[in-house]
Amino acid sequence: MTMLLKALGLTAVLLPFLGGVCAAESALRLEPFPREIRQGDIVSIRLSTAIPFRSLYGDFRGTQVPVTPGSQPGAFEALLGIDLELRPGTYPLRWVGIGGQGRVFSKSHTVRVKKADFKTQSLSLPTSMVELDAPTLERVEREAQRLRELFRLAREEKLWQGAFLRPVTGEVTSDFGLRRIINGRPHAPHSGVDLKADAGTPVLASNRGVVALVDDLFFSGISVILDHGWGLYSMYFHLAEALVRHGEVISKGTVLGRVGSTGRSTAPHLHWGIRIQGARVDPFSLLRSTQSLGESPRGSIAPEGPWRIAGTGPQSGKGGFISSDPVAAIG
Repeated sequence: MTMLLKALGLTAVLLPFLGGVCAAESALRLEPFPREIRQGDIVSIRLSTAIPFRSLYGDFRGTQVPVTPGSQPGAFEALLGIDLELRPGTYPLRWVGIGGQGRVFSKSHTVRVKKADFKTQSLSLPTSMVELDAPTLERVEREAQRLRELFRLAREEKLWQGAFLRPVTGEVTSDFGLRRIINGRPHAPHSGVDLKADAGTPVLASNRGVVALVDDLFFSGISVILDHGWGLYSMYFHLAEALVRHGEVISKGTVLGRVGSTGRSTAPHLHWGIRIQGARVDPFSLLRSTQSLGESPRGSIAPEGPWRIAGTGPQSGKGGFISSDPVAAIG
């Protein structure tokens, strides 16, 4: 069973032993927020069960998502990220728990993703602003590969605390998911939000984390990326200057830098982006979802059926994750 779990790419998160008797008829209840889920959303999920789990796993399309004990016995919390280009449809979400005496329980739910209504923008620009020369293309690909490798890493420790906050207060000038057509050719959708702000405006850390990157990149200019744990990253681009160092642990609300117009930018603003387990998600969805975890329960969704005893597994898990990627209305 240990080899099976490794083959599925699952790692356990150690949870306190809650006592009691493992029972196949015990139900897992889920409370997702939001209940109607679309491309680009982050979903917070409260889970509750009477089964005395030693560890809890999950699997959603082979991508790992985090889980942590909640504030009450038998309660757990998770965040699921839905990439903005995930195809709308229905997906299985499987949970695996290890109880007393190493017995393994499994439970599946149906996850539905709905299409988001992203805007489209058509632009006509000089060729010199769109087509890059060979050395620049090489630089751009090198920087993109560096970011891909960074976002594949998932720190097991949950560093963030409480709800995330907005890094500047300015209005949105370019929406998340905006699909640009430049000179008749479609380009990659906007994977963050652009926030209006005067040059020099302080940019605040959305939450506690480790500085994973500080650099001057071709497209995003002076950039800071924070690792919040759980495979959750926040990005702050086009800064005039960065005021933090790589590897530094910073608190929520720390001034990371100042608004600028570096990189491919025509006016001072902040590009703010979020990745979770590699999924490109709406930063405002993260604000809403993490706020919801601090609120009172809204009522649970019953599972389709009881837990199924899958067999005998390891006696304990290795500190880490459950698994998932994008999700939607769970029911």
